Amino acid sequence: MSFRRVLMALLPVAAIVTVAVVTGAGAAPTYIVGQARPGAVVSKCGMGTGKKATGAPIKIDGLDMLIPGVDFTTIGKVAAAYFKCVNDNGGINGRPVKYTLYTEALNPAQEAALARKMIQSDKAVGIVGNTSFAECGTNWKYYHQMGYVVIGAGVQAECYSTPSFAETNMGPRYSNLGAAQALIGAGVKKIAIASPDTISAYADSAVATYGPSKGVQVKVFPTHLPVTDANTIVQQLYQFAGSGGGIILDFTPDTAPALMKAAEQQGIVNDVKWGSSTPIANTLMASQFSPTFDGHLWINQEFSNIDPSVGPDTRLMFAILKKYAPSIAPQAFGQMGFMDADFATKALMSITGAITAKSYNAAVVALKDVKTDMLCKPWYVGNLPYHIPNNTDITVDYKSGQVVVKQPCFEITGATDAPIRQTRVWEKKYHLNG
Repeated sequence: MSFRRVLMALLPVAAIVTVAVVTGAGAAPTYIVGQARPGAVVSKCGMGTGKKATGAPIKIDGLDMLIPGVDFTTIGKVAAAYFKCVNDNGGINGRPVKYTLYTEALNPAQEAALARKMIQSDKAVGIVGNTSFAECGTNWKYYHQMGYVVIGAGVQAECYSTPSFAETNMGPRYSNLGAAQALIGAGVKKIAIASPDTISAYADSAVATYGPSKGVQVKVFPTHLPVTDANTIVQQLYQFAGSGGGIILDFTPDTAPALMKAAEQQGIVNDVKWGSSTPIANTLMASQFSPTFDGHLWINQEFSNIDPSVGPDTRLMFAILKKYAPSIAPQAFGQMGFMDADFATKALMSITGAITAKSYNAAVVALKDVKTDMLCKPWYVGNLPYHIPNNTDITVDYKSGQVVVKQPCFEITGATDAPIRQTRVWEKKYHLNG
């Protein structure tokens, strides 16, 4: 028998143990509580000591958008939970992380003011967990001028076309494109795609370009939030896609349910193939829309399936949520927040000498070949003009109230997208992910 995976189980602070997965030929995995064996892979918070960090705090800040119809604060809240776990397990060489999360309401003046507060007033050495429809565009030049590289989860174009952001997700543009690839592979000849009107031009244009290259008609439906007439929106989407066509919904769990319920009420769930970007890939959504949508969804999931059996990082996320954020269900936003904080912690742990804004952000840029079971390929940053390290993912569906894998890891196509093609050139040239 061999030990293949080990997870640091989150028990009371003074009683950290490991959970080893033992397998034999033809045997089902057995979970044993005990000590890690040599060669075992360990996922742990910070130093994993089980002792509270008591040194001088290391200041890390984050900024998430919160507007009617969209709540991105889950990402920052999960990052905060991760840092609490770090602080309960020795911190960063004995020093705790003081994480402060701010919210903004899609207001450029507010976004700019908060960026300056985080860097100039709070004197945060790093910025982690940012997600917004517009903050990347508002603040990227300022971050670049100040020497900061934000580890976050992107939405708009500047999150993936400037040097100031290294996102753990691929964002709606590429997640929509992955959904379109899956739908076209399933045989659709028309695709109707709906995204929030504030991001539609960027989020939907990749699908609008790729579809015709495959002989598929595409029509974009920019949608104003909050949605007040879901029935009319769904009718318009269906009128274009037609029976046997595809509809891509690019919305968070704050908005998507109204549209999916409208499809149920209109009796058209079985008539079309339903694509989606990542946010609805969670068991809370699946429990609401099974069995009606079972087998009818092609959800592009930018990360691994949300299942503790996937690997030690995923199990650690479940344990962190249970202990530090019990009101947050395991979900894609949770994976984003987990990885944002985990990768920032890896950067912090790599620093020798003083932890300053300069040393931390240099450590972020130096990150490469960062392996996690949440991604199809290792993650990286690098000294690049822009970063799209997450560019390979999976397709999932609902089944009996659960999220299940429909298509294993595949590359988001670069056939009609130059930034993806260039990204893969850099990956090979600089050996960024293996």
